[in-house]
Amino acid sequence: MERVLIVGGGVSGLATAYFLSRYAIPSTIIEKTTRTGGLIKTDSIHGCLLEAGPDSFIATKPAVRELAVELPGLHDRIIGSNDAARRIFVARNGKLLPMPQGMVMMVPGEPEPLEQSELIGKEAKRRIDLETRMKPRERHEDISVGQLVTEHFGSEVLEYLTEPLLCGVYGGESENLSAESVLPRFMGYERKYGSLVKGVQQELRDKPKNGGSLFLSFRDGMQTLTDSLAAAIRCRTSIVQGEATTVTRNGKRWHVRIGGETVSARNVVLCCPAHVNAGLLEASAAPLADGLAPIPYSSAILLMLVYEREALGHALDGFGFLVPRSERKTIAAATWVNTKFPNRVRPGLAALRAFVVGQRALELAQAPAAEIVALVRADYQRLMGVTAEPLFHTLHRWPHSMPQYVVGHAERVNKIFANLRNYPGLFLGGNAFDGVGIPDCVRRAREIAQHICESSV
Repeated sequence: MERVLIVGGGVSGLATAYFLSRYAIPSTIIEKTTRTGGLIKTDSIHGCLLEAGPDSFIATKPAVRELAVELPGLHDRIIGSNDAARRIFVARNGKLLPMPQGMVMMVPGEPEPLEQSELIGKEAKRRIDLETRMKPRERHEDISVGQLVTEHFGSEVLEYLTEPLLCGVYGGESENLSAESVLPRFMGYERKYGSLVKGVQQELRDKPKNGGSLFLSFRDGMQTLTDSLAAAIRCRTSIVQGEATTVTRNGKRWHVRIGGETVSARNVVLCCPAHVNAGLLEASAAPLADGLAPIPYSSAILLMLVYEREALGHALDGFGFLVPRSERKTIAAATWVNTKFPNRVRPGLAALRAFVVGQRALELAQAPAAEIVALVRADYQRLMGVTAEPLFHTLHRWPHSMPQYVVGHAERVNKIFANLRNYPGLFLGGNAFDGVGIPDCVRRAREIAQHICESSV
């Protein structure tokens, strides 16, 4: 089999190379940085495992667990989050209030915890009760998440439940995000039941109660996944460090320019952000580039502060907290690492992970580390009462790293893949299209490898 070129050495590129190797197809990964793994990186400092990017993957999507079964020894290293202590708090009026138990995103699966909650008021609770009477509805155009939630539950649920939850995944704003692309399950409930509450309650009745964790990770950190992939592809994959600048086509072959050299192959897989892919293709596949370029991206900054546990002065009695826009100064969300994954932090220490997103992350993109630390500490003092001095920190900036599935996203993606059929041998990986999580990236990588194998027969 001829070698496949893969541009981008994050989890999508590594997984694509791995699945190709299962078909005995060799590959070359072109990666502009000095390491593979992309946003997945685990810092090991003073006995603590501190994630620079994603700290887990969702258990309900099977692609990563299926991959782990194939990779030697990896499945045995999967761990679950400490769900016995899973509580999420939301900031309101400067206080952290617990999100009601039994919520599925912004929809209550159980009425009693919501009724007792102080997070939303009586009028919002009344709206949720009335929502159960809504009739099935078929929409003929995409709408925003904000419109969907407001029509069903009102603005208070949107502000204090929906937006904070989505911010941690997309780093975006509900008035821009597509309901069909971001919340397809709930759009399906609206079509079938009318009421989202009825849909969630039926889902919970049908769902087997296996008691497993909602979030999964690896005992030695998320980088275990990308390190295992890198080890597994070593025999059939070469890695070239350099930045791809153009991707052009001549006859049946694709040519990738790297610095002053060009490499070519019949099949090329682009596993970069959509805007990067657009720049690579603008000279040779303008219609495709024109579809990719408008997909917007949000930025993120992740700051991990590590403290003496006794000095912290907080119970850390949950997984962390979310901060609605109306309450936000710097932090959009924070994880209490000790509680979510207790093995990550050395005994006697406590790790708090702050997530800064969107415009605030852009504003601080070039700020000194000390300034970001000071701003995050001010938020911890305001919301958690923490005044202790941290022992050390890690700081990672991820500019333009989180794709935004804005209104009309599905239609745009359909046009992109319709155009892609005009360019045989060119494939698009990554999370810009139909799933931002690690399982979605792995799933797409498997599909691309299978397609290349079948087309090579």
